[in-house]
Amino acid sequence: MPVSYLAPVRSGALAALLLPMSLMAMERPADADAHPRFLGPLASGGQPLPKGMLNVEPYLVTTLSTKSFDGDGHRRSNDAPAQLDVLVPIKYGVTDRLTLGTTLSGQYDRGPRGGRDVVLGDTSLSAQYALYSGGGAHRAAWAATAQRGLPTGRHDRLQYARHAGSGSGALTTGLSTQGQAYFLDGMLRARVDAGWRLPASHAGIHGKSVYGTAAGFTGWARLGSTFNSSVAAEYSVHPQWTLVAEALYERDRGARVRGTLADGTALDRQDPASWSLSVLPAVEYHFNDQVGIIGGIQLGVAGRNTAAIIAPQVAVNVAF
Repeated sequence: MPVSYLAPVRSGALAALLLPMSLMAMERPADADAHPRFLGPLASGGQPLPKGMLNVEPYLVTTLSTKSFDGDGHRRSNDAPAQLDVLVPIKYGVTDRLTLGTTLSGQYDRGPRGGRDVVLGDTSLSAQYALYSGGGAHRAAWAATAQRGLPTGRHDRLQYARHAGSGSGALTTGLSTQGQAYFLDGMLRARVDAGWRLPASHAGIHGKSVYGTAAGFTGWARLGSTFNSSVAAEYSVHPQWTLVAEALYERDRGARVRGTLADGTALDRQDPASWSLSVLPAVEYHFNDQVGIIGGIQLGVAGRNTAAIIAPQVAVNVAF
């Protein structure tokens, strides 16, 4: 991505940070419908849905990474192309304590002839259970989630594909926990989230792959464990407008790749561990209690062996 493309992105980031200042000046209406509304931040998970509720929240995310963090944390130039992702989380409240969900994903990639197509990514299935739901002013709640990742995206034999890889090729298992509470007479909602992807998931590899292997390679990759944690705050400045501040930490132990190259040479490579710290300012607009939209940007501010991403994103949240 040429550096000139970053000008509108920086302008958008500045607007996302300045807009809350203007929203703070709004006066809250005095009618009965002037209650706080929250959609949830961009990265931190929420609590189980009420029984019978269906929630759909498609995301559109553009990721730019003209810079990366090296092993010492210094920023270096990076010529990775822009990536456009579509994520569609779908959740249903089976009971007031149990919510089942799936997340569909895809990438809008440019092919070798310049055309763009939607490429299917990996799919995840989840089950979330409410561990604690308290009353009182803070209404503190805690939940746990188990997640299974399905390798529905393409990860190898990319020398025959029209587009870049879009999946890991491995069945993965993740566990996470989510907490939330309300403050300032319900005007502020805080959330914390922590998740782990268990290690030892394997992906068979043939040819060119997302793991950096070339045509003629035969072998496998073993994924390392990952950990992520986030903290977020949503503040209702108006029944229709909510401000969001969020920080996200991610760590990846790196994959081990073993196999045989096209010339018969053995390969045994351990990718370095990486970590990143991002901030995600955002603004929510609520049409009513069932429909809202959130727009924001993820900015990588520190890390090791990872891209310094700039990721503007928008999502529409619909509850049925």
